[in-house]
Amino acid sequence: MSELLLAVDIGTTNLKAALFRVEDGRIIDSFSQKIPMYTGGGIAEQDAEEIYRIYEKTVTYFAKKEQSKRIRSIFLSSQMHAFGILSREGKPTTRLLTYFDTRSKESLPLINKIRYELYRETGCPPLHVYPLAKILLARSKGWLKPRDKIMLSAKDYIILKTVGAHLLDFSTASGSQLLDIHNLKWSSLALELGGVDENQLPELLEGAEKPLNVSLEFARATGLSEDVELYAGVSDASANQLGVGATRSDTLAINLGTSAAVRFLVDKPVLDDEKMRFFLYYAGMGKYLVGGAVNNGGIVVEWYIKSLGRAEIEYSKLAGVDIYTIVDSIASKSPPGSNGLVALPFLLGGERFPIRNPEAKGLLYGLQFRHTRSDVLRALMEGVVFTLRMIYDALSEHGLRASTIKVGGNGSSLKTWRQIIADVFQVPVHRAEFVESTLLGSLIHYSTARRVQVSLNIREDITYPNEDSREVYRETYLHFRKLMELFYPIS
Repeated sequence: MSELLLAVDIGTTNLKAALFRVEDGRIIDSFSQKIPMYTGGGIAEQDAEEIYRIYEKTVTYFAKKEQSKRIRSIFLSSQMHAFGILSREGKPTTRLLTYFDTRSKESLPLINKIRYELYRETGCPPLHVYPLAKILLARSKGWLKPRDKIMLSAKDYIILKTVGAHLLDFSTASGSQLLDIHNLKWSSLALELGGVDENQLPELLEGAEKPLNVSLEFARATGLSEDVELYAGVSDASANQLGVGATRSDTLAINLGTSAAVRFLVDKPVLDDEKMRFFLYYAGMGKYLVGGAVNNGGIVVEWYIKSLGRAEIEYSKLAGVDIYTIVDSIASKSPPGSNGLVALPFLLGGERFPIRNPEAKGLLYGLQFRHTRSDVLRALMEGVVFTLRMIYDALSEHGLRASTIKVGGNGSSLKTWRQIIADVFQVPVHRAEFVESTLLGSLIHYSTARRVQVSLNIREDITYPNEDSREVYRETYLHFRKLMELFYPIS
């Protein structure tokens, strides 16, 4: 009988899971549930116990399936850059501060004292999104006690509750600004700055390669077999990279989720100069991710729907038409360049790449009476792509250039957005039929580490650059960069 893998991704918005048949990657069943976010006044938190209950509910759902006895392993991926505190007994004493939480920006002056030295060791520029800044915030507020344990992602507590040990994979840990990216150990430089003892941090492991035994308590709570193994897995960025098929050094991955990212998978570390315009994370199994992530990705479309798309929401409900199909149609009615409208799309939580500014705000430049909602929507979508293009330009300076782009994430379902990417980058854009690329990437990581051959049959939709749009986007991109230099110059 075929072996089954349960892949679980703990995202910013949802916890998603899929039960895969390992031999051919076929999905037996899937499950998704929204993860609440608690916001206000710079706060953007999630509850670790709440996330664990959703995870436990998810595993229980699959354990009740007829095929559950064939589930051999659980493989985790998760959002990066979260921070939370556990008591000595392993109970959360704070919520998880996510990468959208901006309160730790007050910690940046301390980090900036050794900014480039820290970047060269950890691969992480001086940003408030990283757990190191949040540790400094927690110390200043008196939240963190000497014997407390520290969570560095949304999966730490899940691993602890599943196997009974405080562990984390190298891949996810590399997004904490606490990992020595070159030696795969906790950075002495970062620990000294943060005033943290190594014993407060999770024990590190190669998450795709080392199986962990689930606890008897967890097996009984979920109905899962006691023989099932847990893999701590990788970061969502690493899983997504493999899931979209961006495994060559000349293939660029773009993810359009709530946030957005642009990344290359490389064999050796690549770091920027003192501008620090991109990150370097460990991907797992001797590979590295180099690129940048932006807070404002698919969230700009969500804002449009909630603020300007009330009529479309009602029509979607009445006609039974997917709201994103309607939004795609609206965006397509505006021409390339949005009729001269240029947007800095910083609607949520400032921005982190290529600029580092937690106070960044959105801007519509050139707005005139003739402009329509379609122009506003398209300008925001173009603004996201221009921001990613700026990161790509920085990567290109270091010899990384794309002949192909692979896209994933919910935002990639919009044909207009894929065409914008192809036209701005002037590179063909491939989108696989399999939308949940992060879950598929977990399967690929799992099978690769175990040297199991998987015969995937995934068709791709290819969007080619429109030559007629080249000059329009060249000029619009230059206008975008001038606005960026005026309002948010890169220091």
